[in-house]
Amino acid sequence: MSTQIRPFIAFLLILAGAQECHAQKDGAAQLPGQALAPGLFQLREMDLHLHSGMERPVDLQGWIDLAVADGRKVILLLDHLELYRKSSEQYEAWRDKGKFQARYPLGSEGHKALYSDFASASQRKDVLIFRGWEVSEDELDSGLEMAPLRMADALGFHISPRNGSAPPNGQTLLKRVRQLKELQQQLPVPMILFHPFPMRIENLQRTAKSKGRDPRTITVKEYRFFRTGEQKELIRLLKGSSIYIEMNRDTEKYFDDPVCRKALIADILPLAQAGVQFTVSTDNHHLAAAKKPFAPDHYCGPTGVTPSHCNTIVRELLALRAKRALVGADSKQATGER
Repeated sequence: MSTQIRPFIAFLLILAGAQECHAQKDGAAQLPGQALAPGLFQLREMDLHLHSGMERPVDLQGWIDLAVADGRKVILLLDHLELYRKSSEQYEAWRDKGKFQARYPLGSEGHKALYSDFASASQRKDVLIFRGWEVSEDELDSGLEMAPLRMADALGFHISPRNGSAPPNGQTLLKRVRQLKELQQQLPVPMILFHPFPMRIENLQRTAKSKGRDPRTITVKEYRFFRTGEQKELIRLLKGSSIYIEMNRDTEKYFDDPVCRKALIADILPLAQAGVQFTVSTDNHHLAAAKKPFAPDHYCGPTGVTPSHCNTIVRELLALRAKRALVGADSKQATGER
C-alpha cells in the first residue's frame, strides 16, 4: 500500500472508530468518544435520505448544490428501487407526468447508470456522499431483489402509512427489525427504518377525515405508536445493532399540533434515552422542498434525539469505506497494479 494512502486510511479509521459501547449517565445511554462538538456533524448538516434518481427535478450536481447551500455536509443519495421495474411505456408516461429532468434505463442497467452518477458525485470535496436505495417494507415479506441491494452503502426501508388499512405500530417495527437483523447476515451494511412515526399520524388523520371525523378529536392515546412493553423490546433488539430509526422532515408538519407532539415525545424520547440510534433526513423529492431550510432540531430536541445519536451511522459508513479502501489497496499491491 502506498505511503500516501496509509495516513488517509488511518485518519478515517480513527474518525470512524467509535462503536456502540454504551455507558450509563444520568439515566441515558451515552456514546463514549462522541462528546467533542468538533467531531460531530450537526443535525442540519446530515441528510440520510435524499431522492436523487428518476424523480430528480434538476441535474444531479445542481441538486446536491441546493442541499450544500442549505448546510448539508453528509448525504445519502438514493432512489426508490421499485421505479426500475416499470415497463418502458409506464416509465415514459410517469416521467412525462412528473416533468422529471433525470432519465435512467430500466432494470439492472438503470441501477448501474444511477450508481455511476452517484460515484461521480462522490468525488466532490464539499460534502460526504454515500449511496443507497429506498425499499418497500413489503419486500421483506415478498422477497428482495438482492443484486442492486449489494451495490449500496446503506439501505432504507419505507415504513408505509398503510392508508386504507391498519396504521403502522410497535408490532410493525418489531417485525421489521427482526427481519433486518436476519438480512444483515447477507448484507452487512447499515439499515434504516424510514419515517415510521409520521406515517402512523398520516394514516389516522386520513382515516378520520374519510369517516367524517374531525382529526382534532384524535387523542394522544390513539396517536401513540407503542403499547406496553413494545418500547422495551425494541430497545433490546436495537442495542448494539446497525439498524437506525429515521427522524425525517415529515415529523415537522405534525409537531406543532400539541396532541401529536405529546404522542411523538412519549414514543421517541424513551428510545433516545436508552441509546437507540437515529438518522435525520429531508426525504426531498421536489424543488420546493429543496429550497425550504432544513431544521430538524425543532422536533429532534424535544424528543431527545441529538447529534450523537445521528453521527453513529456516519462513522460506521466511514469505517466501511476505509476498510474497502484498505482491501482495494492491498489487492493492487499484491497484483503489482498502480
